[in-house]
Amino acid sequence: MVSKRRRSRSEDKESLTEDASKTRKQPLSKKTKTFHIHSEVEENDSIFVKLLKTSGLILKTGESQNQLAVDQIVFQKKLFQTLRKHPSYPKIIEEFVSGLESYIEDQGSFRNCLLSCERLQDEEASVGSSYCKSLIKLLLGIDILQPSIIKILFEKLPEFLFGNVNSDGINMPRLIINQLKWLDRVVDSKDLTTKIMQLISIAPVYLQHDFITSLPEILGDSQHADVGKELRWVTPVPEQ
Repeated sequence: MVSKRRRSRSEDKESLTEDASKTRKQPLSKKTKTFHIHSEVEENDSIFVKLLKTSGLILKTGESQNQLAVDQIVFQKKLFQTLRKHPSYPKIIEEFVSGLESYIEDQGSFRNCLLSCERLQDEEASVGSSYCKSLIKLLLGIDILQPSIIKILFEKLPEFLFGNVNSDGINMPRLIINQLKWLDRVVDSKDLTTKIMQLISIAPVYLQHDFITSLPEILGDSQHADVGKELRWVTPVPEQ
């Protein structure tokens, strides 16, 4: 189910500050982010794309932001219910995740899924907060998807560990790790801890430092003692 724990204002502020996706947000006006823009919309017949669209999220191609036509919580609840009530559940979960994996094989598409969505509003909608989570962050907030999404992220991370920062200044490893910060609920904290420790052991020194300092924002208090013990045995990876 979708998690509902409320975060503190300080947590929200820190998450917004560190999330590289904020560089792409544009201020919203009370007038409209209307629905007339159809160019660069991802169109294919995969279950992944179809279910996102029916739940209120439109995938965009190129450098355009993915677009949310509904509130974030509404999107999560609708996608959860659609998956959970699907005739082929739980097999539909595998098909949805497989579609995501295929979609993010393209680095530009993966990057878009890690950056904040654009919030579409009709003329009568209240402005509210202009901040929208990334698609990946939204999917991580759905319990039945979270373990699979975490697995995908840690499979993708090694591709970027020793690469250069993108021309737009985005550091992909940091952006990926930021998706895991301040999750309302971690379904399998032990597995997440193991994955992070494995990642730290192979990451270059500057990223090891970033990952370690991010641990309090990713893991629950109950994991801190065990992680502290394991970190004593981490050997820094030489810079390349």
